[in-house]
Formats: sequence, C-alpha cells, structure tokens
Amino acid sequence: MSISIFFLFALFSQSALAKREWQISFHYGLWNLAPVEPIIESLIGDELESEFKRLIGEYSEIIDQNGTYSQSIDFSSEGKNLALEIRFYPAGEDGSFSIGLAGEKSELELILEGSARYEITDGSYVQGSGNGELLLELTSYHLSFRWDAKPSRRLHSYISLGGGIGSLKGNLFYEATGEFYDTSTTEFIYVTYSDEINLDFLEYTDYKVTPLILQLNLGLNFKVIDNLSILLDVGVWDGFLVRGGLSLRV
Repeated sequence: MSISIFFLFALFSQSALAKREWQISFHYGLWNLAPVEPIIESLIGDELESEFKRLIGEYSEIIDQNGTYSQSIDFSSEGKNLALEIRFYPAGEDGSFSIGLAGEKSELELILEGSARYEITDGSYVQGSGNGELLLELTSYHLSFRWDAKPSRRLHSYISLGGGIGSLKGNLFYEATGEFYDTSTTEFIYVTYSDEINLDFLEYTDYKVTPLILQLNLGLNFKVIDNLSILLDVGVWDGFLVRGGLSLRV
C-alpha cells in the first residue's frame, strides 16, 4: 500500500527531478509522554483512591474507624519510530514550502505500577498492588506541510504540520494482588489475578480502532554537501518525539 502511494506521488511531476523539487528522507526517533507523565499519574492516583475507598466501603466495620490511606503510582512510557518520507517542493530547490508523504513504523510501550493501602489503629489493613504493560505496534501513513526558513542557507530551521492514520496491533498484560487482614478475627485473605489480552481482536469486532496521529515538528536542516542534509527535529506526535535523519535532494 505504501509503495503505491509513493509511486503515485512521484509521478505528480516529471519535470521536478531537474529542479530538485523532491526530497527523500529517512528518520529514526524516540517517543515518550515524559512531559505529561506527572499529570497522568495524578489523574490515575485520584481515580485509584476513589475506587479503593469505594471497595473498602463494602467492609463498613473497617472504613468507619479512623485510619490512614497511602498510595504510590508510577507511570512511564517509551518508544521508537522509523520513517521514510518523500517531499515535493513546488518552487524548486530554493522553495520554502513543501508537501510530504511518509510511511512510519512505531513501537510504543506504556507501563503502569501502583499500590494502595488502608490501615486502622488496631493493625487491620486492606492493601492492593498491581502493574500493567501495554505494547503497541503502529504502522501509519502521514501527510504533512512544511515551511523552511531561508532554505538557501547551509543551516536553517523549519516547521511542519500534519497528520495521519494507521493500523494498530498490540498486547496488554496486567497482574494484581490484594490483601485483607482483620486483627479481631486474625482472618487473612490474599488474592492474585493476571491476564494478557491480544489487541488484534479489534480488527475482527464491530468496534474498530483507527489511530489518528497529529504532528507538529520544529527542526533544523544542515546541508552536508550540495544535495545531502542532516535533519534533527522535535515535536508533538500523539506524545513527544525527538528524531534525526538524512535527506537526499533530487
């Protein structure tokens, strides 16, 4: 599919090759949600506290007494991204505006670990802990618009704006444990649960998921030789992406 897209795009202008209106580039990048991870942890923490206390409320003899609640939340994310892109510059080699089509392959990982505990003065307690890992494989196709500032310079900046759609595969794994101890009866209960879900099932159900990717990049273009450049950019890509690459102007 991606080959046919690039082929049709290349046929858009036969005279472009002589004017260096085309740029072919390869990118590699690192992805994460680091700048917003504290916000996500806070939202998850609020929901965990509310749900945990609701569950404890089923044991009225515990929740009605004075007690202390504590919890810990740790959310992290990481990923990598590979892309092949073709750009068309309508004004030729010194033009600042371009349109790009890219095929991208990404591997993303989201990890969540958490625990909560409610303890009363006589030593009775309820506590739980768990962790989950979401692994995603995303293949996507992007259309973007880019503006290069003073493209005739050896080193210049650019900004690009675009979006894309993709197909998603992945796996979700999680496990949880719970403990309950009542000092008045010396009763102790321990439960554990784990499961793994293959997200491919979304392709065969009525509920479809088509990832939509929005991107905004700020970057630098350094011309190594006449038609070969090094690219470095940072931006928003349904998260945050830092990547570098090589581009060939033809």
